[in-house]
Amino acid sequence: MANADRRELVEDDPAFTWEPYRPSGVLRVTHTSCCGMYEFASGGGTFFVLRHVGGARYEETGRGRYPIALAAYIALVKQHHADHRGRGERPEPDTYLAREGRRG
Repeated sequence: MANADRRELVEDDPAFTWEPYRPSGVLRVTHTSCCGMYEFASGGGTFFVLRHVGGARYEETGRGRYPIALAAYIALVKQHHADHRGRGERPEPDTYLAREGRRG
């Protein structure tokens, strides 16, 4: 993975370009984060992170190969968990964080 792909990402970072979800093939959501904030998904041979923006609308970021999309998902969920802790709340455990992106 290139160095740019490894950098720590946060939602406000310009590395996260949220765009309207564009369906490509069968949508498969394989993991959902705490509060249902983010979904790790794939479709048409690519992986990406989805977030709900109201009604039936979704946005996506991190579209690409598995490691790129998973790095985006993990960075977003880490930030989401930090937001919970900042409010004195305990976030739900996330198995993708526990294994730090190891597939399988």
